[in-house]
Amino acid sequence: MTEDGLLRSDGKLYRFLPTDVAGATRAPDFTAAVEAGEGAQASLSMYDSRVAVEVYRNFLDWLFATFRQDEAAFRASMAARLRLAPGARVLVTGAGLGDDISAILEQVGSTGEVHAQDLSPAMVAKAASTWAATGAAVHFSAGDALRLPFADGAFDAAFHFGGINLFDDVGQGLAEMARVVRVGGRVVAGDEGVAPWLRDTDYGRMVIANNRLWAYAAPIERLPPNAQDVNLTWVLGECFWVIEFTVGRGLPEIDPNVAHKGWRGGSMWTRHHGQLEAVTPQTKARVLEAAAAQGLSVHDWLEQALGRELGAKARQP
Repeated sequence: MTEDGLLRSDGKLYRFLPTDVAGATRAPDFTAAVEAGEGAQASLSMYDSRVAVEVYRNFLDWLFATFRQDEAAFRASMAARLRLAPGARVLVTGAGLGDDISAILEQVGSTGEVHAQDLSPAMVAKAASTWAATGAAVHFSAGDALRLPFADGAFDAAFHFGGINLFDDVGQGLAEMARVVRVGGRVVAGDEGVAPWLRDTDYGRMVIANNRLWAYAAPIERLPPNAQDVNLTWVLGECFWVIEFTVGRGLPEIDPNVAHKGWRGGSMWTRHHGQLEAVTPQTKARVLEAAAAQGLSVHDWLEQALGRELGAKARQP
């Protein structure tokens, strides 16, 4: 770290936001390191200004009043989905005005820490100035959620609520959250999207007419392959989807080599990786008949027959 910013090992400097913008908090700006895509530019056009800060706060007030939700209670319920323990390190992307930080800090306690990042320097500035005088372990930065400047497994949990629909690549954003969370840690993400059973009702058409983003579907198919213990729910009048999952080591652990009983035989692995070129119906019928006559599964008969044939050819001079 230098007086001007964070110095990367290759000499790249991430400069701090101006002190007149971020107050007393030294918040590095990682946005200069990447080129903003179309979705990121759309987000910045909406949220990166002092006026946008006030507009966004007005929107939140309207949102919770409309859905008759106590904002503090709602944010506490969302933080509870992270399954945090005292001392945990939590990343909040799309942090906005930092409204979720209090609920998360209550769970991680004085020994925990929160890293809050947003694409909009204006939002980061407002949130940083709000928290500067509290002395809480909150670290702010401006950055792109699709290219997080953190090491693999750096956090115990990651949280993002709002703005995901505008990601240039939703799958990459979810994968990045999973990458920076340790194995066994929790990821919680949510955004606008009316529940599918309500989409074609008058209620669904009304809320979508109010905000076109509510027409988006939950991107459950975009989760990374190592997502486990996945849960998909809807909140706030069933107009926001919430996906939560535990970060696993990789794909689900199974034994694909367990042999099937029955006339086909083989295993899950051989049925997928051991397929041969198509044969005529007559040849297939002869194979089935020969296997049955010897009391073998088709898999075992083919293995033996091909083994004999290929072995004989290998022994020929």
